[in-house]
Amino acid sequence: MRTSHLSLKAAALVTVLGLTLTACGGNSTTAAPAEGAPTASGEPVEGGTFTFAEVTPINNWQTQAARFYEKANVLNSVLDRLTYFDVESGKLVGWIAKDFKANKEQTEFTFTIRDGVTFSDGSALDAEAVKLNLDALGLGIKDAQIAPNVDFGAYKSAEVVGENQVKVTLKRPDANFLRATSSVAAGLVSPKTLKLDNAGQSAIAKIVGSGPFVFESEKPDEEVVFTSRDDYAWAPETAPNQGDAYLDSLVVKYLPEVASRAGAAQSGQVDLVRGLQPVDEQVLAANGGQVFAAQGVDLTTNQAAVRIGSGKLADAKVRQALQVGIDRQAIKDTVLSDSYVVAGSILNHKAPGFVDLSSEIAYNPEKSKQLLDEAGWKVGADGIREKDGEKLEITVATSNNSVVIKPAFELIEQQWRDLGVKLVNRAADNTFLVNALVDDKVEFFGTRQFALGGLGPVYAPANNTQTLNSDEELNKLFAKEQAATSEEEHLKLVEEEQRALVLDKALTLVLWDEVQVYGANKSAHVEFTSGTAPIFQGAWKSEG
Repeated sequence: MRTSHLSLKAAALVTVLGLTLTACGGNSTTAAPAEGAPTASGEPVEGGTFTFAEVTPINNWQTQAARFYEKANVLNSVLDRLTYFDVESGKLVGWIAKDFKANKEQTEFTFTIRDGVTFSDGSALDAEAVKLNLDALGLGIKDAQIAPNVDFGAYKSAEVVGENQVKVTLKRPDANFLRATSSVAAGLVSPKTLKLDNAGQSAIAKIVGSGPFVFESEKPDEEVVFTSRDDYAWAPETAPNQGDAYLDSLVVKYLPEVASRAGAAQSGQVDLVRGLQPVDEQVLAANGGQVFAAQGVDLTTNQAAVRIGSGKLADAKVRQALQVGIDRQAIKDTVLSDSYVVAGSILNHKAPGFVDLSSEIAYNPEKSKQLLDEAGWKVGADGIREKDGEKLEITVATSNNSVVIKPAFELIEQQWRDLGVKLVNRAADNTFLVNALVDDKVEFFGTRQFALGGLGPVYAPANNTQTLNSDEELNKLFAKEQAATSEEEHLKLVEEEQRALVLDKALTLVLWDEVQVYGANKSAHVEFTSGTAPIFQGAWKSEG
């Protein structure tokens, strides 16, 4: 049965313009409204169409590739997962798996599947369907040229056991495996979908899930329309709405023009839009709209991942110098807004295992200069440091997905110039990024990544697309963390990973906690997952 009202969670992980982060929130993240905007209290209104504006069109909806917001934010409402990360408790809770357990060695995991769950084509989402999905996630689908999910690197096999149970066996211990089953990239699709070729599994019209919304129609590069599923009754166990969606339909439009997003929300052209510029947040809030900053608990902070292939950053002292040569508060005050939280580590402040390293990475230009001197980089006649006839000129590459990434690195460029370091800023240059992704001589890769538990899956060389470095000591630490047999031991090792990556080795220069800033009109009521995806199953619109 439906809940009689929308249970609002404390604003732990989402802030509105002008407000600061408060205490722990609920199973989803929500925000207090901006001054003058409506509150999200009251009874949910049944019916209506909710229009959501995404940043860019998507042409590949294949589940394994749902590691980008444009995909994950939509597939979150189409595909259910075995587990769900509950923000309030910081624990995994049941979803399609009503119960799950692991052996002490973290090499075997048993899932008990809920009864009565069906895909939208009427087929059963039972233990056999789950086994097929796990095999696809862990082993890939060779015939369809679909690679394994990177978070399932330890996967060996799955078998149906008992009554509606699935047992997974791993090749090695992995304390983060359960958490990976909560990711949108581990979304469950029907066995018929798994039999399709790559093109079929990439087409949103052909993907069959068990989620609260079902594909209805598509206008390529313009919009995708979904209708709610009336018989949906298997939301995550802590979801405020345990029934089908309040909405009748969901329309996903594309709005690549950054300057148009706030106006679209304010005018009612869309109900919700992702990717507001900081300058537009205040304007929207002042005109009766709402600004939501969905904190990415499931992701690393925004960072400059370090590559040492050029040799210029091979010395840890140089990397440590650049770490304390960043004035993060100045970046927030100049480029960002109150929706953003200055990074204290590589993990988001609200992520399990976060350790606050703020004092150790605080802006200290004198220490930075000292470290650069000790590393043998001396200031040249033009003010740029040099060593053995080579200038300390380094390059950063990023995608253009973030509306703040380019101006942020422009400010870092100025800060480092005062240290005698020249930064070539190729942030938001997608053309340059294509080659930079595989070029270890490009010293920095601006990024944020899903970190579902530990940091090994993100930084271990076996699947490392970030630093392109290989570090034996880190590998040993990552393996130890994944083999942890207790939560206490695991969190301790996650702390060691953070200290190694941020301080000792300084292989990541952390900037701010990952956040996706959304704008909404005054009628929209919506919460967000720990991965910043809107929860349309619980969304609704005020009347009038």
